[in-house]
Amino acid sequence: MRFERIFEDLEGRFAHHEQQEMRAVSEDLTRAERAQLTLVDRLRGASAARLIVHLGAGMRIQGDVEDVAADWLLLRESAGSTLALVPIERIAAVEGLASRARPGDDSPLGTLGLGGVLRRIARDRASVRIETTIGALTGRIAAVGADSLDVQTLPTGEASAVPGSTRITVSMDALVVLRIR
Repeated sequence: MRFERIFEDLEGRFAHHEQQEMRAVSEDLTRAERAQLTLVDRLRGASAARLIVHLGAGMRIQGDVEDVAADWLLLRESAGSTLALVPIERIAAVEGLASRARPGDDSPLGTLGLGGVLRRIARDRASVRIETTIGALTGRIAAVGADSLDVQTLPTGEASAVPGSTRITVSMDALVVLRIR
């Protein structure tokens, strides 16, 4: 009888040790998998979620995720009809992002780079408001190059970096957010 208790005790300890080892391996695998995820993967996993995206210097955008690609995020702002195109490299922080992720790209626009999306906006002659590192411009995209875009500004009556109707070339590196109206 005493030997039976000793064996039961040993079996219990062995089972407990085995569970702890399996849990440690599982946690290691989870951490390793998580280490492979990018911000873009996490944003793809947030499809239709409401997020607050901080772009630095006190600028933030709140809206629902419409689409995500490797180098841009498209949000429908809380106001309703305005879409905001944000270069991924401009994102400083995101509030409301769940831990789930979706690697890969299954979006119809997801294969387009930032330049491709800007060319589509230019083709549609949509009115845009462009926030740059030097200020805001309102107008239409006239042309899109490899590293810059030309904006035909429209007079808005508000104080801006460039008043009146002028063609301005904006470096892609200076683009913070583009709002499509």
